Amino acid sequence: MAKMARRFPMMGTGLAALVALSVLASACGSVSGMFDMDEMHRQMHGVGSREPQTPVVADATQVTVEIRDYDFFPRDLTVEAGAEVTWANRDSVPHDATDGEEAWSTVVLNQGGSATLTFDAPRTYRYICTIHPDMEATLTVV
Repeated sequence: MAKMARRFPMMGTGLAALVALSVLASACGSVSGMFDMDEMHRQMHGVGSREPQTPVVADATQVTVEIRDYDFFPRDLTVEAGAEVTWANRDSVPHDATDGEEAWSTVVLNQGGSATLTFDAPRTYRYICTIHPDMEATLTVV
């Protein structure tokens, strides 16, 4: 052991620093909201919270879908034919909304951007954000 200590004199200090960092990371992870690995993963990979949402049936002629936290709100929307649907990006990264069959698409929306489309024919659209394909939603036109 004496030979190793002479060859690597900082090994003990480095190991102590590693242990201290490990303890600190563990402590931060145990405090709610300070270090959430699941949240960090969602943000790195563009995966929304996927918390359950109540489907929305709107009889208004103008409806807004908010994009925030890597998710569409509402994720399941029903509107009447002729309705204008606006997608508003309230997130910190760019998003879009694109029909799975590519019948329609918004432009890429930067933070604060929005796009409005009018839906005249009854149909169900399953759409995604092409930048973050795990973001999925449904628009039903009746």
